[in-house]
Amino acid sequence: MKPSLKNLKQVVRKSYEPEPYARYVVRPISIYFTWVFVRTPLSANQVTVMQEVIGFAGAVLLGLGQVKWALVGVLLLQLGYILDCSDGEVARWKDQKSINGVFLDLVGHMIVIPAYMFALGFGVWMQTGYLEALIAGFLSALFVERIERNTLLEVVDTIATSAGTEQYSFDHLRSRLEEPVEGIDMGSAGSIGRRSWIQVLFRYPDSMNVITIVVLLNLIFHGIAFGTRFYPFTYLLSITYGAVLTVGRLWQIRRVFKGNLTELRFLQIVKLAKKIYQEE
Repeated sequence: MKPSLKNLKQVVRKSYEPEPYARYVVRPISIYFTWVFVRTPLSANQVTVMQEVIGFAGAVLLGLGQVKWALVGVLLLQLGYILDCSDGEVARWKDQKSINGVFLDLVGHMIVIPAYMFALGFGVWMQTGYLEALIAGFLSALFVERIERNTLLEVVDTIATSAGTEQYSFDHLRSRLEEPVEGIDMGSAGSIGRRSWIQVLFRYPDSMNVITIVVLLNLIFHGIAFGTRFYPFTYLLSITYGAVLTVGRLWQIRRVFKGNLTELRFLQIVKLAKKIYQEE
């Protein structure tokens, strides 16, 4: 089958795209990048690495503290997201779909997203000298990471691989295997539980889009003056992200701890594995 645009759209498009920005804006663009990539020796994983490098470069430029470079930076972040959609399309066309590809894609997210969050605050600090913006950038980068989910899954992995040892007794969990376990919504963006439309603005790619809009506002209107101080719009956004992400992430960590969700998730995974094994 020739990689014409018509054939590509039939083969590589997802049956359902849950992300509205990707569905209505990026996918109609990414297909043209895919049309180019499938005609080259580039693999889907190489396209993934390319988007990670471009995204990180965009974060670096965002952190230089100059509006013109910040504009170039967010454009690179947007280009990186286009390639983030394109790599999966290349994988489907070239039949290169793999777990390693998913792993590599998520590694890129865990590098690029905290990078542009920190760069937002660092860039404001470079521009204004406001230390609170630098602190907010650090907190944003720290707490945008899916700490509660990553830690939960790390503990689940430890229980599975160390069960039966003195430190990790399996007896208590074994007695609960026959109990009904309610589903735990882990959240596609990492936070555990369902998200409101406000929370959506703090996840990727929406956070990237918000930063892009605010950088454009900075370019046009510069910011607002309050008393003797001048505040770029990026300052206000950085402070907002730092405060909200810190409080939200600490709340999620508390929720996992108080709700004993680590144990429940382990039981859920064991029961799912048992069901799959029995079906075979």
